Amino acid sequence: MRNHARRLIFASALLLPLAHPASACDALVRASHALNAGDEAGARGAATAERVKGCTNTEAALTRRVAALATFNRIANAVGNGARLDTFETELRSVRDDVGGPWQILDALGDIERQRKNYESAAALYQQALEDAANEELTPEWMAPDKAYILRLDRLASEMRLASAKPVKLTMRGACKFSYRGIAIRKKATPVRYVFGTAEFTPEGLQSARDLFECLKSAKPEAITLIGHTDPVGSPEANQKLSLARAQALAHYLVDAGYKGTWTTVGKGEEEPFRPDDPSAYDEAMLHQLDRRVEVDVEK
Repeated sequence: MRNHARRLIFASALLLPLAHPASACDALVRASHALNAGDEAGARGAATAERVKGCTNTEAALTRRVAALATFNRIANAVGNGARLDTFETELRSVRDDVGGPWQILDALGDIERQRKNYESAAALYQQALEDAANEELTPEWMAPDKAYILRLDRLASEMRLASAKPVKLTMRGACKFSYRGIAIRKKATPVRYVFGTAEFTPEGLQSARDLFECLKSAKPEAITLIGHTDPVGSPEANQKLSLARAQALAHYLVDAGYKGTWTTVGKGEEEPFRPDDPSAYDEAMLHQLDRRVEVDVEK
């Protein structure tokens, strides 16, 4: 896990801008130059309240984020050279609390929580990172992750939601979306829990079903397909029937709650087990928990 986190955070550093924006306040220009020169102190100095006085609110926020990225770059290089990521947690959280991001900081904190098996916190942090990355005002193109990294953040957020003992919302900041920076993410895995061997929601499952309805209400997809999956315990025939029954139970809940679009249900049984980012991080019971899911495939 340590090597995995090291690789991810150092790769994130490679996404940083190579040049400052063409038109910006002086503080932002200075901070960008300092970032690219590896001058963390210079970037921080450019982001002080006094230096950003002549900037717009957005420019001032971007200047502080550039300073945050200078700190992130230093940490990324240290981790790439063998330091443990979690030794920088206090510093990363301080930057996050001051700036509200950027996504690289949130992603790194998600890696720390995932390594500790704090899946609920990790899910929230990865989702926040994804939503921060999609904010085109505070995360302009030169600061944004590429398509592969957007998809990674979504996969990890989904995995952590499935692994968490408590329900985690599908959105952390604003409306629910199925597209980030033009990258469509049609399918989301939802951790709707059911009473063992039945299609009856547990209290946690009902909470997740409500969250999915709120997500669909804000995203307004014209059609959805609910795809049920089970773990491999039991016969393939029984699991196929159970997976379909669970998808249908969720569909009926969504319709009763007020979903207006069309819907289809599919049961996959145990045919398509969940593929985690690092299977060795889980025991058999947790791998089975990841398998038990309903995927929502949306059409706009």
